[in-house]
Amino acid sequence: MLGYRGFTLEWIGKGIPSGLSQKIHFTLDYAYSERGIAESGDLPVIESFAMDHLDSFETPKTMKLLKKKISKKKLKKKMDDFHAKCPKWKKGHKKWYPKILRDAYRPIFKKPCMCAPLPDLDAWNADWNVTDNNNCYNYGTNYRTDTFAQPGAASGQQYNDLSACIVPAGNISAKMGALSDGLIDLPSNNNTCPGIGHLVALVVAPDEDYHWYRKGRNGKWSHKMGDSLATLLDSSSSPISDPRTADRGDYVDFCTFMQVTHGHFKII
Repeated sequence: MLGYRGFTLEWIGKGIPSGLSQKIHFTLDYAYSERGIAESGDLPVIESFAMDHLDSFETPKTMKLLKKKISKKKLKKKMDDFHAKCPKWKKGHKKWYPKILRDAYRPIFKKPCMCAPLPDLDAWNADWNVTDNNNCYNYGTNYRTDTFAQPGAASGQQYNDLSACIVPAGNISAKMGALSDGLIDLPSNNNTCPGIGHLVALVVAPDEDYHWYRKGRNGKWSHKMGDSLATLLDSSSSPISDPRTADRGDYVDFCTFMQVTHGHFKII
């Protein structure tokens, strides 16, 4: 399910109190830190605390627009939507995940997507340091940097405008940043795998965020939302056969398909 997934609270500065982890990620079921995993308890209580003290927190670098673009009212709505949809998402995950995973790892010969990577969810989900420090751009390109890679950062052309897929002259869109990193635009592609490399798709939540999907060897799509777990399902807990028609949540603008040619791009 795309969108809100919980809170990450990080102690900034020196003098961390004894017994307190520097960073803790709270989800509906668990809390993650460098010390391990534990049941998170009552997430709504943690949410209430964070909302009451939101102005006291420093927002992470990937959410610089939080205080300007996302009001407390809008953030609260995202939380409520999450709690309303989560039971359905879990039910769908339990129904579809085993079947999709078997399909993803079943050898398929003489298919055009043989150059595409397998989902290999454990490589992105089993170690929380990997999960927490690699985002959708890392997962889409299948390249771990542990830097929360941003389109255009490696080439000095990082995006500065997420208002739409196409931005005013002089601004840099997420697509333009990815092109400068070495990805290839495929505007006329119709959800078909390229002869070399693999296919990705770029979508945008206007004025908020971008997101990437990756087409796998079996023709199905997967993705990783920010520092959340990589998944094979869309926002409605359904397998993704085409990101253009999938439930993408707030990412309403489909920008383009792009080609990732292995060894011919650089991201940081």
